[in-house]
Order: sequence, then C-alpha cells, then structure tokens
Amino acid sequence: MQSITRGGLIMTTFGLEFEVAGLSTSAASAALNRGGIACEEPRNQHIVNEKWTSVYDGSVRGAEVVSPILDPIRLNEASTVARLLLGAGGKVDRTTGFHVHIGAAELTHEHIAQWYINWNLHHDAIGVLVAPSRLNNRFCSALDQAATNRNAERIRNGNISDFNGDRYHSFNLQSFQRHGTLEIRLHQGTLNGAKAVAWAKFIDAFKQLSESRIIGDLGTGTNLQKCENLLDLLRINGNLDERTANYLKDRAASLNG
Repeated sequence: MQSITRGGLIMTTFGLEFEVAGLSTSAASAALNRGGIACEEPRNQHIVNEKWTSVYDGSVRGAEVVSPILDPIRLNEASTVARLLLGAGGKVDRTTGFHVHIGAAELTHEHIAQWYINWNLHHDAIGVLVAPSRLNNRFCSALDQAATNRNAERIRNGNISDFNGDRYHSFNLQSFQRHGTLEIRLHQGTLNGAKAVAWAKFIDAFKQLSESRIIGDLGTGTNLQKCENLLDLLRINGNLDERTANYLKDRAASLNG
C-alpha cells in the first residue's frame, strides 16, 4: 500500500474490509454503484484496486467489501458504503468482522515494534471497545507477552511477520508481506458507518502515540476505566479528536454497562 502525501506531509493510509452476510458479491457491488460509489468484482481478490471491490468470503457465506487506499479525507466514504450495504439487505452477525489495514511502508521497524507491543500489552483495555464475541476469538486472538516480545524482536531485525506464520491475530503482521500493511482484525462486523470510522481513527491515533513511547500503566481500575484513560491520553496528546474520543467512551460504556 503506497503512501499518500498532502502539502509535503505523509498521511496515514487505510484499507477497510467489511464482511457482510446476506448479500452476494454482485448484489453488494450493485448496491454501491447505484449509490454513487464505484465498485467492481475483480477475479484477482488480492490486488489493490482503485475502486471499492466486492469479493466472495466463504467464512461468512457472503461478500467482503474492500476499500481502495483511503487517506483521512476519504475515510468517511466508509459511512456511505455501510449505509448502502445495510439498505440493500446486508447483515452482520457473530461470524463477520470489520478489518482495518494501515499502510506501513513509511513506518520504522522500531515504530512498528512499539505499536505491536502496546497493542498486545493493553489488549484488555482496547477490547472494551468491541463486542464480547470478538474476545478470545480464534480469528482475532491476542498474544501473550512472551510471544509478543518474540515477534517484536523479529520486527526490530527487519522481519515483519509472525513467528508462527499465523494471520488470525488481533494485530496481523502477515499482511505486511502481501500488502505492505498492518491489519487490525479485532472489531466485529458492522454496517454502522460512524462506528467504523471512529474505530479506524482510534487505530491511527494509537499508532501515532506508539511512535514515541511504550504506553505505560493505564491505572488500576476496571478495563472500562483503563479504556477511558487510554482515550483521554490519546485526546490530550493530540492524536484523537475530542468528538471521536467521547463517541468511543459512550460506545465502551454501552457495551460494558
């Protein structure tokens, strides 16, 4: 996934994957095209496309709708796409996920290692933001400290991959070899555009903070309180806007109230 620059600044690039039950690939593609979002059904499912694409996903017996490379300005296209899929009869359930790829070509090995360590170190707090069904899920599992440290050392040595060659982790390193991205697989399937965009912004904010430090103790309270502390940290540090931070706090409270 190539980088995008605006005004001389390198911007975060996103790749989004909506797993959708209840729609065929052609029905999903047609719904987007009717709504003004150009969408194709490519034969080769593993290449970056300039348009949104709809490909078959056997794990959900439906469609996986994949974005082109999006910068922060185009990220809101996800809201339109989610609305169109929902309006066409698309559904999500416990089998579906929403995956976010972040372009990693411009990241240093140390930045990736720190982001990876932080993600697994604070996974319990981050997990408050997603449905309970995604926790202890074999398609998006978290790693223990020993495995995390082992992979972090591989990353620092220039080998950005999982030592077991497994992509079914909450933070998937294997996508780097194929796409030049790092993939976050933790979120449940969603056709709520606000939720999808807020989650992508959170991942970007967490990545940004990880560039400068290993994130320390988030407090001694519940995982919900730790999540709120993390969101405050991202907001105060200027990585996450206040509106998104508050939206995510409300989301965490509704899931864990």
